[in-house]
Amino acid sequence: MVWFVMNPMSGTTTPVQKNKIKQIVSKLPESKLFFTEYVGHATEIAQRAVKEGVSKVVAIGGDGTVNEVGRGLIDSETALGIVPIGSGNGLARHLKIPLKIDKAIQFAVSQSAVLMDVCFLNEIPFFCTAGVGFDAEVAHEFAKQNSRGLKTYARMALKSFRTYKPETFQIGNEDKTVFAITFANATQYGNNAMISPKSKIDDGLIEMVLLKPFPFGAAPIIGVRLFRGTLPNSRYIETKTGELFSLKSDKNFLIHYDGEPHQLTTNELNVNIKKQSLKVIGNV
Repeated sequence: MVWFVMNPMSGTTTPVQKNKIKQIVSKLPESKLFFTEYVGHATEIAQRAVKEGVSKVVAIGGDGTVNEVGRGLIDSETALGIVPIGSGNGLARHLKIPLKIDKAIQFAVSQSAVLMDVCFLNEIPFFCTAGVGFDAEVAHEFAKQNSRGLKTYARMALKSFRTYKPETFQIGNEDKTVFAITFANATQYGNNAMISPKSKIDDGLIEMVLLKPFPFGAAPIIGVRLFRGTLPNSRYIETKTGELFSLKSDKNFLIHYDGEPHQLTTNELNVNIKKQSLKVIGNV
């Protein structure tokens, strides 16, 4: 049995494309299609699937929907599948899942599962990336927009860049002033923006990528490096690898996890990893 969980409000997919998804799934044997109705609904459906012994739960949506479904499957025998119809589709791209709807559905149904790591930011699970600083500010602004997609994200990034000031965080026992900090389980944010090109999703390690303050004129070069996968070569990048990171700030943290913004009520942050704790349909 395969359950499909679709976020009808997800991403840039048109109504025609969403109807196509419904038609394809309706013709599959031993399958059910569920539609999410509120935040957290996908997690509830996934948890129910685990209890009922469903072999796969396929998230149809963006990284936010994937996160909701995936968190309900951690440490279970039920595998996560993905049909990427979101704005960035970071985890799907890392796992080399087809981006065309019909091929992605076939891939999810026919392929066997592999094990991947799950990271946690103050007990909030994330599968791709999470972070603080500039990226969290952009995610917060992006979530307010009526339109999705790379163009909207780029517009919000430019708007935030004009006003954002680097912040100082205590990382372990050291104070560092940074533009952004990303915790990477996978290679990218989405849209092939490679924040941590060498990250492996099954190695039990987190890459902490620090983007140091940089002059305005360096921004285009950093952007090009991000999409070419050469960002680690920049003098403004510092990367540390480990299983646990701790941060403190002089104010409560605004974070993003798998692209979703969230305001914490604490100025302390702990990021850790649980090795190979989620079954996923993809290529690690």
